[in-house]
Amino acid sequence: MDIPDRSVDVAAQGDAVTQQASEEHVADIDVGLSWLDLATTDAEDAAVVQRQWMPTEYDQVDGGAFAGRFQQLGFQDTLVAAERQNRTVLKRLHFPPDYCSVSFVRSVSGRARCDLDAISQGTVAYLPGNNEYEVLLPPSEIAYFRIRQDRFLQAADTLGYDLAGDGCQALLFDSIDSSDLNDMLETLMSLRHSPDSSQLEGLNHEYLEKVVLERTLRILCNSTARSSQMPLGNAHRITQAARALIESSPEEPLTVMTLCQGLGVSRASLQRCFLQIHGVAPLAYLRMRRLNCARRALKAARGTSATVTAIAMRWGFFHFARFAQDYFHQFGELPSTTLGRSSRTKLEPSRSRPQR
Repeated sequence: MDIPDRSVDVAAQGDAVTQQASEEHVADIDVGLSWLDLATTDAEDAAVVQRQWMPTEYDQVDGGAFAGRFQQLGFQDTLVAAERQNRTVLKRLHFPPDYCSVSFVRSVSGRARCDLDAISQGTVAYLPGNNEYEVLLPPSEIAYFRIRQDRFLQAADTLGYDLAGDGCQALLFDSIDSSDLNDMLETLMSLRHSPDSSQLEGLNHEYLEKVVLERTLRILCNSTARSSQMPLGNAHRITQAARALIESSPEEPLTVMTLCQGLGVSRASLQRCFLQIHGVAPLAYLRMRRLNCARRALKAARGTSATVTAIAMRWGFFHFARFAQDYFHQFGELPSTTLGRSSRTKLEPSRSRPQR
């Protein structure tokens, strides 16, 4: 029995992924496996899928049309996922207490970090549950294994592995051979293409889960690579406090001066902190955040009477032509296109009419 290709091109659907659509596109492979394959055209597409198990927010940082792919295989309580993107994305991940993940960077182009720790190609990370993580990823491809925290810690105890901080400490491993993880990923992802139905029907999901547990633990605990707990330095604390101030009044446009006054720091200090942590100046960060919030509002307003102008003003954009230009530069489309309106609005660059 041939396994049908269940790939989903989100762009062809004419709409971004929603929670309901994501669930509809998770295909069962008749043997208790679930498969999801999405061509992503928005940074939020992959975030929406992951919100089924953890609160997640993705912000596109650099300008240009977004393109990527998100693949996910599920069995038992384990998820195996591979994610590719062509733009820099700032990810905020809020892991629930019952799940942890082991991830690795398959490829990356540019400066990347997880909280304050730099990450590069081949970096392996263990992220325990009940924690929040901020990940800045330029164009890249990453993969992760989502595992139940209690089973992971129980397996570590059974196998005699000693995890730092009793498994409650986030760990990064660099200069590590992650080929074993990559091989396991490729093997698991290839299951849906198996032409032999008997191979799929005979799969023992509990065994698959144990293989994932054993191999990820072996990588984490037997490696001689440096591991480190993710620290929170002054720059990170200041930028986190700035973000909290921004999000305390999400629809109130803030200035750099307001941030400086609220945080009790100088403009120069704030500038250094943002450049160090986010790679952009505070003003650029504020604009990027407001553009992403406006984009989410436009997508949520599809099918309603809301206008681009009203949403732009709500997020502090009052120079409408500039908003349209900045929005197009950031996302590769006009705000009216995101809203789903074919008619021209005030925000779209007007075209000069021919003289009669």
